[in-house]
Amino acid sequence: MRPVSMEGRRDTGNTRGGRMSAYYDLSHPFDENTYHPFGFASFRNIQMFSSHGCRHAIVTMSLHFATHMDTPWHMVEKGRRMDAIPLRDLIGEALVVDLSGKYGPDRNSTREIALADLQKALETHRQELRSGDALIVHTGWVPLFSSDPSRYYDQYCVLSVEACAWLVQVKVRLFGVDAPDVDLPARYEQRPFHPENHRTLLSEFSP
Repeated sequence: MRPVSMEGRRDTGNTRGGRMSAYYDLSHPFDENTYHPFGFASFRNIQMFSSHGCRHAIVTMSLHFATHMDTPWHMVEKGRRMDAIPLRDLIGEALVVDLSGKYGPDRNSTREIALADLQKALETHRQELRSGDALIVHTGWVPLFSSDPSRYYDQYCVLSVEACAWLVQVKVRLFGVDAPDVDLPARYEQRPFHPENHRTLLSEFSP
């Protein structure tokens, strides 16, 4: 995810039927050389225009590859699937909070972002997180996606469980972070997995 430099301000236009004033692309470009712990993506041409009069290719990649979105069904047994999530929930106002000064890659690695630090950052920018808001947390880890992907996927930081529970209490509609996961790698060391942050955030959006 490419964080945008709009710390502490909402700026995506009118979400009540008006035109959007600005759009921000948070997606990572990727190709067959893009690293992921589960393997590289593959691209295979099946039909060529010269032989078939059309182009047809198959792309294969792992889950959690580059910029991605988790639906409740991914981590909650009876969670909603992608087709049950209205597109309007993914578009609209967003609040970006910069916590890279304390949680960036030049600081201590693999830490949980404290609720107090998240709330303090909001207060510093004189912003109130409201029901229905989308929140994006900039930790500063995004450059490592290209420069040091092994560390990016292994040593990132995430919100604490308390901070996740607070987002659920506030009733945010969307949460994003410039890290590969919302749970630390230790949550996946033994099966069945125990991704507590996933469960906390996604259970709110399940029937």
